[in-house]
Amino acid sequence: MTDFARILAGTALILGGVFASAALAQSPPAAGQKPPVPDEGTTQQESCISDGGGFKMIGDTPTYTIELTNKCEQRLKCQIFVYVISAKGPVQGHSTLTLPGNTRGKPVKESYVLKVKMLGGMAQSTRECKAM
Repeated sequence: MTDFARILAGTALILGGVFASAALAQSPPAAGQKPPVPDEGTTQQESCISDGGGFKMIGDTPTYTIELTNKCEQRLKCQIFVYVISAKGPVQGHSTLTLPGNTRGKPVKESYVLKVKMLGGMAQSTRECKAM
């Protein structure tokens, strides 16, 4: 086996492990396990909420989308704050999302979409969530 083939095979093994661990981290709790419980007060709710986001085109409109996933059984109310800087100028947004509880064993997703001036740039976002 050539050195290139060994490097390629090693890289494939490492990437396979990374993707497998990411899939396990996002999977719902196994049968018999309790789902996570929200933290007291207003916080990031790290145990209950996972988020994703990025720049997307929706039709002809460039947007920055934040998607929140509730893994807990309790309903959560989250305030979203976003600030995007691009070559065409800054855009700021704020919204409140109410995420229903995960009662059927399937995480619940909600999204906030902010219209931006161009597809790309630098985005900062945060959330403040509390159980209802």
